[in-house]
Amino acid sequence: MKENTLCNTAGWGYTVPNNPTLSSYLRETNLTIINRASCRSEYRKQNIKALITENMLCAKPVAGRTDDACMGDSGGPLICENQLRGIVSFGDDTCSSKIPTVYTRLTSKYVKWIEAKIGAF
Repeated sequence: MKENTLCNTAGWGYTVPNNPTLSSYLRETNLTIINRASCRSEYRKQNIKALITENMLCAKPVAGRTDDACMGDSGGPLICENQLRGIVSFGDDTCSSKIPTVYTRLTSKYVKWIEAKIGAF
């Protein structure tokens, strides 16, 4: 996924940090892909140890926006170029845009694993 690719995510998660109330409606926001080196650097600046691998994508809100995925949004989609490209994994626990959100990158390996698990039911 190229840096600066425009993407969207959606979820029912928290809109205010430390408020255990989930959104009453599905929310959506616009994001931009950033490269892994920049992502790692942003986590280091906040003194957060995070392993960010080739199996992950990082995204942050587009310029002028601050809304991002938050607690309760894990498992939600990262949609880029009208295709599901990632799954919300982890990010800033204060629901701010201080650090990028990290997504599981949907490679064929993960798609096969998900299909195998879903098919098991």
